[in-house]
Amino acid sequence: MNEFDTVIGLEVHVQLNTLSKIFCSCSTKFENPPNTNICPVCCGYPGVLPVFNKRALELALRVALALKCKINKKIYFERKNYFYPDLPKNYQISQYKMPLGECGGLSLAAGKTIGITRVHLEEDAGKLIHKENYSLVDLNRTGAPLLEIVSDPDITSPQEAFNYLTSLKLILQYIGASECNMEKGSLRCDANISLKNKGSSSLGVKVELKNMNTFKGVRDALEYEVTRQTKVLNENGKIFQETRLWDADRQKTEVMRTKEEAHDYRYFPEPDLLDFSVKEEFVENERQFVKELPQDIYKRFLDKYKLQASDADVLISEKFLADYFEEAVKEFNEPKKICNFIIGPFLEQVNTFPDRFQSVKLSAQNFSKIVKYFSQGLLNNITARKALILSINNNGDIDEIIKKEGLSQVSGEAELKSLVEEAIKESQKAVKEYMEGKDQAIMFLVGCVMKKTKGKANPKVVKELLEKVLKR
Repeated sequence: MNEFDTVIGLEVHVQLNTLSKIFCSCSTKFENPPNTNICPVCCGYPGVLPVFNKRALELALRVALALKCKINKKIYFERKNYFYPDLPKNYQISQYKMPLGECGGLSLAAGKTIGITRVHLEEDAGKLIHKENYSLVDLNRTGAPLLEIVSDPDITSPQEAFNYLTSLKLILQYIGASECNMEKGSLRCDANISLKNKGSSSLGVKVELKNMNTFKGVRDALEYEVTRQTKVLNENGKIFQETRLWDADRQKTEVMRTKEEAHDYRYFPEPDLLDFSVKEEFVENERQFVKELPQDIYKRFLDKYKLQASDADVLISEKFLADYFEEAVKEFNEPKKICNFIIGPFLEQVNTFPDRFQSVKLSAQNFSKIVKYFSQGLLNNITARKALILSINNNGDIDEIIKKEGLSQVSGEAELKSLVEEAIKESQKAVKEYMEGKDQAIMFLVGCVMKKTKGKANPKVVKELLEKVLKR
């Protein structure tokens, strides 16, 4: 495999986070029943006229600016002509000759910058649902505002492709451009891969990969292709220019169609949309939303809050977490303690919810109160977790929950002494082991006392009290 260099370019399609479609007022809501978010405009009825969605342009500008693209202020649309069952007009309104942004770049955490060839607006097609002997067409997605982001062929490994997609997704989410939910189809990726002789300037034959619905799937499909193409070339075989589908169940790619030549889409100017230019102040208004990108926040978390790199990685992995962390720190200025509780008990709970962060109703202010009480010894590890569980879905008043559930930590020696004496009396085997030098045996006794207090005792005080009594 060392004989060849891997060359990868990615085409990412992102549905922009608008309430309505790009050229009509139909809803973009994913959950609606099939073929209910449609109208004569997005279905391509004769005589209808598209009207451009200003919000789509604003979000597209943010993305182009975040990717450091040169902005073309003249907005010019063309018709891309092709037939497909879920494309009712038989053409797609897109940007070809003059993309919104071009010549940009995305910097990876490792320091390498992947070039961005172009960022352009277009409308999405519908969706085909394939059954055993037939296919169904859902046109709800037809006309949804889509942004295509095309990378330069700068990516040199499947893992680097994975890192690029992860970084791009974070940027899109942080600037509010898209939800990037691959399961809902709001982010899709096609990959082009070829192998060339090591050090050669001549590119190999390109293979396009489709049907990858996770970033891991993209990485797996590319890894398979590297192995497959290497084997073919080592056996003096020929790589064909073709489109291949990724079969995630069988972990292999299969030929979908061969491409001898590029498609002729017969682009021509969209006659129903006038060309126009955006003013500089319009562009600058969107620039304010891209001043601090995920990598900038990562560095700030390290410098300002003195977090470990691994902790900062987790916090910036979701915009919700980064925002939640900073809001909580405003209330209780102990960044490390807040971070530990988010990465530990908080995420343990969130990861049990089907819709994850959408289920969280607990405000960052109330969350910080739990961490504060835990830090002050008013709650212990068990009761703090219970307070979190009882409030995370309803933002309940923490003080009321503690009072109602009797969660206040028991720390007084007077309250605990009799329970300690009981535990010693009932667990003579553990006492004997401890007296023989097995220090860990005392933790069994601590557990006995914790059980008697239903988890409310201060384990540190219990341990100290046990040691004092046993050494008498």
